[in-house]
Amino acid sequence: MPISESPKLSLYHRSFCMFCSRVINAIKGLDIDVDGKNIWQDSDALHELESAMGRATVPVLRIEAADGEVMWMPESNDIVRYLSNHKIK
Repeated sequence: MPISESPKLSLYHRSFCMFCSRVINAIKGLDIDVDGKNIWQDSDALHELESAMGRATVPVLRIEAADGEVMWMPESNDIVRYLSNHKIK
């Protein structure tokens, strides 16, 4: 998905997950605005994730483009690489 306008980002995560912590630390270091959705504290977020991905494995980054197109990105390494390469604010 090309980044011409900043997409809306949501990170689906849970507590005590080292892969989630890695992504959260990268987000803080890059100073990016990302909506956090802890699936252990937010049952709606859990259902959204399961509906989109067919499972509740985290972390997953939800990327919503300005035109409404949505992409779901699993895997902490891929998420950190995407955020670092696109320098999204």
